[in-house]
Amino acid sequence: MRLRVDVEAARVQIGTVELGGQWVDFYALLALARTERVHPRAYVTAEEVARVGPWRHKAIASVGKEVARHMHRLGREGMSDVVQCLGRTRAWRLGIGARHLRFHPGRDAVEAWTHARSSNTVREFGAADLRALIEATIALQRGDAQATVSSLEGGSRLDAHDALASWSALLRGRAAHQLDEEDLLDELAEKWSGRMDAPGRAVGARLRALVAYRHRFEDPSSSLASLGKLAARLELGGDISTLGAVVNVMGLLARRAGDPEAAAAHHLRAAAIFGMVGDYFSLEGAIFNIALCRREVLGRAGRVPDEDLLALLDLCRLIDARFGVGGDSAQVETTGAQWACEMGDMERARSYLAEAEKRVRSIESTFEQAYFLATRARIELARPDGTGNPVRDLRAAERLFTEIGDELSAKNMRGMLDAIAR
Repeated sequence: MRLRVDVEAARVQIGTVELGGQWVDFYALLALARTERVHPRAYVTAEEVARVGPWRHKAIASVGKEVARHMHRLGREGMSDVVQCLGRTRAWRLGIGARHLRFHPGRDAVEAWTHARSSNTVREFGAADLRALIEATIALQRGDAQATVSSLEGGSRLDAHDALASWSALLRGRAAHQLDEEDLLDELAEKWSGRMDAPGRAVGARLRALVAYRHRFEDPSSSLASLGKLAARLELGGDISTLGAVVNVMGLLARRAGDPEAAAAHHLRAAAIFGMVGDYFSLEGAIFNIALCRREVLGRAGRVPDEDLLALLDLCRLIDARFGVGGDSAQVETTGAQWACEMGDMERARSYLAEAEKRVRSIESTFEQAYFLATRARIELARPDGTGNPVRDLRAAERLFTEIGDELSAKNMRGMLDAIAR
């Protein structure tokens, strides 16, 4: 008789009998124990079963009784040799030989899946573990990505808990994104894209979206198509929080590919999802992206920014003020300064710029720094007041844009410098 554990389909097949739910976890544990090289016939205890998947919500005594009833049913089906016991309610092992066991997509994947669904006792984690994650989250929100990395250093204990490890990986990925550490971001995305547990899959999807965003200057259409497939899988899985993050990046890529109307549709959907799940940080970002799309549409029609655009930016600032988000970015204020300048409202432009300057001092993002410098230079060139040095700002912005691979923006900086020199 053969036994096949398929964690992708969440089914276990024993001969012609197929089981799902908690029995996938149970037989995965037994099959893994049966194929261990050191102790291939080791029994799996009720305590071990009680730490995996749906069994975590049951008392140990209840686990033993439920497995005993299951064994009784197997006996009625003429399959009493499938599970052997050391006391019907205490410990069990498979009676099927290792050569008749099959794992899908593979033994390592099943082992990782089981480990990810395994809980650890409360005493293994204390306030220090949660403090590290919370401090890292706070640091990231205020724009201090380096402090986020420092808070998570030496956090190997977190790896033993799937949800905490997922949280840590997402924070590290976001910090790597802000610090322009592409190698670390790529490494994390590759590692977490193959996770089988729900938190891990969500983190893997979000990290893939960040990687796609990082490569938006290279091939946005290809990245958009890849994320479209990922979004379709998330639709089926019902993970709307991660779907919102992926759809939002799809909007960024669509705009980069030259379709601001489609981009706005992606961002509007993302904004609705973020509002539903209470992700106000991302909600602010999605609304800002809608404003960017509207500006591009107006520009193509030969129109200058209008009050509706600034109203969208003011919505972002309202969310920031009410929910304490957006401290890691000055893009709303910097953009407001640029658009107000184009509208001829220099008082408002310089007010936005002053607020942006306060924020950008504590932000480590290379793009944020370059964007602010470029905008300050444009405003000084448009309406000089003698307080700035546009040539210095443009040279610094050109260097920073080049560092992050934004050749289009870098070229624009060089063009402005050439125009000044003439």
